[in-house]
Amino acid sequence: MSNAAASPTGPDAPGALNPEFRIEGEFAVRAVLRELMTRRALVTLYPEGRADDAFVTRIVHVAPDGVELDVSGQTRSAAALRNASYAVGVAFPQNVKTQFRLERMELSDAIARRDGDGDGDSDRDGDGDGDGGDSDSGQEGAGDDSETKRAAQLVTTLHAPVPAELHRLQRRESFRVHPPPEDDAHCVQRIAIGRELRHPIIDLSAGGLSIRMTAADARPARGRIWRHSRIETSSSLVIPCELVTQGVYDDPSVEGAHRVAFAFHAMPGETVRRVQMYVLDIERRRRHEDGAPGASEHAGKEGEPGAGSAGGEDAPGGHGRDGEDG
Repeated sequence: MSNAAASPTGPDAPGALNPEFRIEGEFAVRAVLRELMTRRALVTLYPEGRADDAFVTRIVHVAPDGVELDVSGQTRSAAALRNASYAVGVAFPQNVKTQFRLERMELSDAIARRDGDGDGDSDRDGDGDGDGGDSDSGQEGAGDDSETKRAAQLVTTLHAPVPAELHRLQRRESFRVHPPPEDDAHCVQRIAIGRELRHPIIDLSAGGLSIRMTAADARPARGRIWRHSRIETSSSLVIPCELVTQGVYDDPSVEGAHRVAFAFHAMPGETVRRVQMYVLDIERRRRHEDGAPGASEHAGKEGEPGAGSAGGEDAPGGHGRDGEDG
């Protein structure tokens, strides 16, 4: 049974999708999917709509005969897909929710070429080093006698026919979550070599985050970039990041404090994926604590200042990569 409806970033139920935002026709649907691939937008796949099995990927190939997504290195997710009759994909390029359904899915494994011949592999691991993953190049290549190396180079690809339709929901909402207190999530600001400040994270999305600063902290100017920052939690999670200031707001919950909203800036694809996986992990835990329904109450509301503003038209220069929009 699907439990994705409890997720603020998950797929909308079929009956809740507004026909006004439906895009039909193979050519039009392919164009939207190709745009997601070109922008390297993160796509969250929900096998049969299940949020507990959701994982983050990217589209690596779009053609008349179908669409391909990379599921390499995600064994549990690949197993869920093999047993699923369909999967729902959700992406948020520029905070526009794009949702589609994949059916008749097939998974294939191949050994990626690592022979250094200069042709380049498809960037199916999301690290930003490849050619954008626009074709099948790099899936085939010479094998390796070492089983360890073969496993490390294994590429798993999901193939499915191009959907008959998809939805682009033209709305601007704050798709973000609040880290629970037990995570003790902080943003570490580097002041200088050997000098750092830690700020509590209020909320987080694949596009950015917001923090709480005390009255004694200097407020960053809009557009200011924090380089060499990182996200840290009590579970030893450490995610490096660069942040660009979106806005500074009074924080009514703490006297004299203010909250600062940031967008992620020039983040490598694999780092953005780690952020999105943390967001999904927070949602899963919240949903289980709340008994599945109602977890969306923990998500940011439209109009509140916070990470949801990251990636909007207000962002100075936009994100470093469109894939960061989540």
